[in-house]
Amino acid sequence: MTTVLRRLNDRGIRAFAKYIEDVRKGSDAVPPLDLLTDDYFSEDLPWAVTLPHKTLKTRFEMGKFIAKHLAPCSQTHISHDVGLWSWLALFFFDQLCPAISGKRKVSENYTYILSRDYKHHPRHSVRTTYMLVRDYGDKVAFMFSKGLHERGEIVEQLAARQELVACRGVVETAHALYDDPARRTFKRGAASKGKGSVRRFISVLQQFNLTYDLGSLGSGDILPMLPSEFDRFKNTS
Repeated sequence: MTTVLRRLNDRGIRAFAKYIEDVRKGSDAVPPLDLLTDDYFSEDLPWAVTLPHKTLKTRFEMGKFIAKHLAPCSQTHISHDVGLWSWLALFFFDQLCPAISGKRKVSENYTYILSRDYKHHPRHSVRTTYMLVRDYGDKVAFMFSKGLHERGEIVEQLAARQELVACRGVVETAHALYDDPARRTFKRGAASKGKGSVRRFISVLQQFNLTYDLGSLGSGDILPMLPSEFDRFKNTS
């Protein structure tokens, strides 16, 4: 089964938002997937893209899936398209917010409906995953190793700092520090609040950013600059 990629119009976005609010109030209604194809609630895009219906295990898989299928689309046009990203969140809603014992635990609306407030853009469940996987590929797999309904501390911390995550050297340094290829996730302790954790990594980088142009530095430049508290992540796998 496949569905042609479209975008929600204003009516579709309002209907999706109402559904999310109803679920928040206790409704056990199924997602309104009819909005995806109904001309009253959604509209065509300039590109002929068809999405197969597929169950995905991790957010990284979702990111690769979307990056593959959105390749024909103009990145400039889709980047801030509220209707498109909201449509995609509805398309994946059963996986992003599964019904457990008949109940769904929804997050804030901007997790599913791309906010018009740019500060909330990193919190969108589909767009952020797509953009990081599109830009960095396997280097961010450790950030998105959880199921689609779990955001995870690593990406929660890094993606919220757009000025940092836009720097390839920063992302590659995070990969060098925290990726655990044997477990296909991040190293133990990376998501804690302790020494050398991703929280401390961000704090140290923000200090570096006052002195250095992080966008011009590679991981080979950043790693030796980190204080000794990060050594345990450099030397373990």
